[in-house]
Amino acid sequence: MLAAPRDELARVRGVGPVLAAALAGAAGTEDGADREAARAMDLGVALVGPGDAGYPLPLLRTFDPPPLLYVRGEWREGDQVAAAVVGARRATPYGVTVAGRLGRGLAAAGVTVVSGLARGVDTAAHRGALDPPAGRTLAVLGSGFARPYPMENRGLLEAVAARGAALSEFPLDTPPLPHNFPRRNRVLAALALGTVVVEAGRKSGSLITARLALELGKEVLAVPGRIDAPLSRGTHSLLRDGAALVEGPEDVLEALGLELGAGGESDAGAAGDRSGGGPSGTILAALEGTDPLDPEEVASRTGLAAEEARARLTDLEIEGRVRAFPGGKFGRV
Repeated sequence: MLAAPRDELARVRGVGPVLAAALAGAAGTEDGADREAARAMDLGVALVGPGDAGYPLPLLRTFDPPPLLYVRGEWREGDQVAAAVVGARRATPYGVTVAGRLGRGLAAAGVTVVSGLARGVDTAAHRGALDPPAGRTLAVLGSGFARPYPMENRGLLEAVAARGAALSEFPLDTPPLPHNFPRRNRVLAALALGTVVVEAGRKSGSLITARLALELGKEVLAVPGRIDAPLSRGTHSLLRDGAALVEGPEDVLEALGLELGAGGESDAGAAGDRSGGGPSGTILAALEGTDPLDPEEVASRTGLAAEEARARLTDLEIEGRVRAFPGGKFGRV
């Protein structure tokens, strides 16, 4: 496959001339294939195909399984119990908060969280899934491992690979071209029992993932938002078309026919925060006895990522434990 001529690759369904050029450039000859394999090894990336150990079994049940996967980390058979959480890259604080809660709650219940490592909802879902000590998450890339996208999520990519797996069907040097992502989304949808959409505009790529999930006979779920918000239009459209409504992790578990894992409550991570521990407890301690701080200052004092600090502050404001002040700052109640 890797050594096939460029014109032959271009005729493969879903590849086309641009991706064919990238494939041919990476491994257009036997020597090129060997170089690609050697680089993959240097990057800690395994090459697996259908029938190999570590090739995700759900992909074998689709009509178009990737003939080759680049994998960092390890896909396990237990990862078949998975839910995808996807949504807007330019998510609102509400969307980031909800995605993080879903990621934490599902991971605490023993469900593997699948997403695309993008900004916004994807990032929050992955980070949430990494909160429980045994939480697992899978990231499906729309580029090659030598050019991960977005660049600021390199650290998150490392964490995901350590606690689950990052996967790509693209050669190492493939850039994050726009047409890669719809193709990536079919893998994302196939890996999960169902797909939850958190915030999406009318033309969101997350709606493509939802459609692909439906075509595979998977569940589609959506989180409602404000009726006047542009990022609610896509999710509300899904709900009108029959998607299951999601208000918390327990709704996802029920829709997928899953029971709680040994961790107990599905939102055990959030419960731990309410008891005063975890990242939220760290934020509360940082705000104790100080003037109101903005999320960047909170992130600096706590060591949290700025995006997570914003999401946690929004959680704490909803719970009535912090108060918002002019200038986007927060203080203890």
